Amino acid sequence: MQRKLSADPTSLILGIVSLVLVFLGCCCGIFGVISLILSIVGLVLASTSLKEYETNQEEFSPQSRKNVYTGRILCIIGIILSTIAIIFFVVFLAISKDASFTKWNTNFDFKSIEREFKKQDSLIKEQNNNLITTDSTYQDSLEIE
Repeated sequence: MQRKLSADPTSLILGIVSLVLVFLGCCCGIFGVISLILSIVGLVLASTSLKEYETNQEEFSPQSRKNVYTGRILCIIGIILSTIAIIFFVVFLAISKDASFTKWNTNFDFKSIEREFKKQDSLIKEQNNNLITTDSTYQDSLEIE
């Protein structure tokens, strides 16, 4: 009786789970990282099992080799898609962080300028009030005209 390879169910399961995580969590970077890790582990296990099969083909089932080979292909696809998802997520974060910083910085500048104008305006009004009430010559000239 022929036996299964050591990574027969494991590499297949890891490949499927990594693909599911990539598609479910394409907008979240942590799922891409988890998927990438699972795919790499599955690929290493599958490669090790396929080398084991090549050294002793009579001992292992051909169906087990097919399962491991399928798991290897799924893990390779998972690595590619996970890497793409992580790159897109990092680029998105860089763009959105830059845009939010610019927006915050612009709003901050406008608010500080507005406060400065209000302060200057109140100082000018106060000076005008003091000038009108304390300078009798100025008041007299206003009454004459």
